[in-house]
Amino acid sequence: MSIAFKVYVRCANCQKDYGCRLEPPEAEDTPADIDELLESNFLRDQRFTCQDCESPIGTVTGVKMLRDEQLVKTQELCF
Repeated sequence: MSIAFKVYVRCANCQKDYGCRLEPPEAEDTPADIDELLESNFLRDQRFTCQDCESPIGTVTGVKMLRDEQLVKTQELCF
C-alpha cells in the first residue's frame, strides 16, 4: 500500500498557490498520515520553489493524503 501526499503551498512573493506531490520513501519513520507529515523531518527537508516567480519562500496551506492513488483525507491549514 503506497502513501503519497499532495502539498499545497502559497508563494510568499507573488501570493499564487501551487501544489506538488510528495512520496515519502519506505522507512521506519515514514509519515503515515497528515499530522505525522506536518511534524516530520521529511517535510522539513523539502524545498518548494514557485513555478511562476521561482521564489523559494512559501507557506504550506493544505495537504491531501493519497493511498494507492485514492484520496483518503484533506486538511487545510490556517496561518
